[in-house]
Amino acid sequence: MIHLPIHTLLRRSFHAQRAKIGPCIAAEGLSPGQPKILRYLASHDGCLQKELAASCDIEPATVSKVLTGMEEAGLIRRKGSEQDKRAITVLLTEKGKAADARMQRHFSELDEQELAGFTAQEVEAFSGYLARVYRNLTGKELE
Repeated sequence: MIHLPIHTLLRRSFHAQRAKIGPCIAAEGLSPGQPKILRYLASHDGCLQKELAASCDIEPATVSKVLTGMEEAGLIRRKGSEQDKRAITVLLTEKGKAADARMQRHFSELDEQELAGFTAQEVEAFSGYLARVYRNLTGKELE
């Protein structure tokens, strides 16, 4: 039995996961924050920039910088909202959709590796525990 505090186990697991996926992100020409934005946009295309920041747990100023890089790379485009002229909507380009699809394959392979030996019931319970940790720390539900 491992007798390390939960925060240590989570931190070390996160760093091990990041070390495995980092080269895939770099090989796709993405920066570390971009895959989660691509993923969110894949199911919320045309969302408001402020909604994207809130849903991805990124500060609005930071998301603006990340989106600028993504726009320059041709992954997304931004346009003014027709309902609110001060708001900006974010849309995936075909290049962004393709990059998201490739990243999802990488993430599926990572999930397989990190969950090897877990039963379906253990994966479901583990997912629930992590979602509850998130809710306890943020007061928000995961989508």
